[in-house]
Amino acid sequence: MSEGEALFDALLDVTQSILGAEHSQDALEAIAQAVSRVFRFRYVSIVAAESPESDMKRRIMLGWSDEKKRERLGEIVSRSATREFLSPDFEVYPHCYYFPAERFVEWRHALYSGENDGGPKRNEPNAWHEHDSIALVLADASDTMLGYISIDGPEDGEVPDRATLMHMRVFADLVGLALANVRARVAEAARRELLESRARSQSEFLGIVAHELRSPLAAIRGAAVLLETSFDRLSETQRRELLQTIAASTTRMSTLFDDFLLLSRVDAGSLTLREDIVDARLIVQEALGRMRSEFPSRQFSIDIPEALPYVRGDETRIVQVLCNLLSNAVRYSPSNGKVLVTLKEVRSYVRFSVRNSGPGIPDEDRERLFTRFGQIGKHPDGTGLGLYLSRQLVELMGGQIDFESTPNDATTFWFSLPIAVNR
Repeated sequence: MSEGEALFDALLDVTQSILGAEHSQDALEAIAQAVSRVFRFRYVSIVAAESPESDMKRRIMLGWSDEKKRERLGEIVSRSATREFLSPDFEVYPHCYYFPAERFVEWRHALYSGENDGGPKRNEPNAWHEHDSIALVLADASDTMLGYISIDGPEDGEVPDRATLMHMRVFADLVGLALANVRARVAEAARRELLESRARSQSEFLGIVAHELRSPLAAIRGAAVLLETSFDRLSETQRRELLQTIAASTTRMSTLFDDFLLLSRVDAGSLTLREDIVDARLIVQEALGRMRSEFPSRQFSIDIPEALPYVRGDETRIVQVLCNLLSNAVRYSPSNGKVLVTLKEVRSYVRFSVRNSGPGIPDEDRERLFTRFGQIGKHPDGTGLGLYLSRQLVELMGGQIDFESTPNDATTFWFSLPIAVNR
């Protein structure tokens, strides 16, 4: 086997190892190691992009010091500047460029190995000069540049002959195609994972919808059947109770549908909010009016200062968030427990607070509360969507939401909204 055939076989082996890489960074590492090993160069740098549309970055620096790597790795190299640098005047073969020191062109993205301080003169025609450099373009099948390899510091101290440069060109073409293949495979795997994740989420979502609707539907059906089949035998009180069951279950279903619709709009990024100038005191009054109608036996109290600035946000959604916090406060506290609503100005925000007594919330459950379906302790009237949707709404209005809780004492949920400039 000739030297050229052996070298070509080595290049094919390198290409196969690149094709087996799981990530593009692994492929670039394999390419750099192969260039250094096959062509015997001490310094190899690779500038590459994640995709044909993205910026190119310096991704690999083989042979340089850790200090130099910290300084130069990750730097952005524009495609337009690269095309100017890779001038046809220096192109030995397609995708293979040799830049001799005698025609040195200053380029701010160049990497200088600095082996010989000051730079010696070229003693012999084929001797490598420390200001010499070689660049190999990596391209896909459509000849779109994915990046380039720059190499420096040949171990034999000589400029590669034309046969070696030809092999380098073949190498660059092979690994460019292999790299494009790796990127396509990684992109396809990411696309499949995204589709599978969406399918799992959709299946989970539909399962939860079916589960949550089953209870109010069963209550409505049971009450309706009793009214239909036993109306004459039922007392007036029993009829009223069954009708109240139907009304409450219908309201429950309506709330569920509203939450699921809002969730789908949030996930799709299609939710738009109004930017009203709102009196926070009126928000509290409206929310408490709804709560007293829904929970007539519960006690609510308020602590609101006389002078309070207006807030900026969607009035309907602010009421929705406050009602959610109030409903949770009622459901997760003793039947004789009081619920306190407080308003106060905090820097450039107005804070709405809802305090109730109860078991409290452990710190380790803090973040889970604000995730979708993230309930702490299952409640028959809860889906685990309320706090998740409340956070989305508050943050879309430029505010924040959080809570403080003391175990077996009290819990305060609050959200803040920016103060409006004008009243």
